[in-house]
Amino acid sequence: ISNPWILPFAFVISVHRAYCLGDFLWWGGTFQGWWNDQRMWLFKRTSSFFFGFFDNILKLLGFTKSAFVVTAKVADDDVSQRYEEELMEFGASSPMFTIIATLALLNAFCLVGGMKRVIMQEDVQNLLSNPFALQILLCGLLVIINLPVYEGLFLRKDNGRMPTSITQRSIMFALLACALALY
Repeated sequence: ISNPWILPFAFVISVHRAYCLGDFLWWGGTFQGWWNDQRMWLFKRTSSFFFGFFDNILKLLGFTKSAFVVTAKVADDDVSQRYEEELMEFGASSPMFTIIATLALLNAFCLVGGMKRVIMQEDVQNLLSNPFALQILLCGLLVIINLPVYEGLFLRKDNGRMPTSITQRSIMFALLACALALY
């Protein structure tokens, strides 16, 4: 990050995000809608790459054949109301949600662990010159991006919340990953 060649990349990324936001607002969207759209792109990329990788491995080993299943796309009034309020809908159980929730919990655990490490450090003044500061900043950004996931896991009481089985599985997988990282 201290290399000056990061500036052109940071500039391009910032200008692209600003252009996308301006375009979204120009066509009648809201900032919250754009922010949720950015989150959904992140969630889709994360889960689709994971599933694509394992599906390809299983296909190469001859264990699976991919199939496309047509599902109903009927929305009830509650789902429509949450859509109008720009709330994320998690209602149905899906392996995709397990991956997203596990990664969100891992980010939260890492942020707490990183902040604990910084607070326990004696030389907090040199934090900005420490390369660990950028990792904490990135982890904090990922936690902010995943706020609707945490809300769906722990705070929401409507039908759009994350199913309890996914909450339990993701907590178990995140704690297992943290325990494995300690050894």
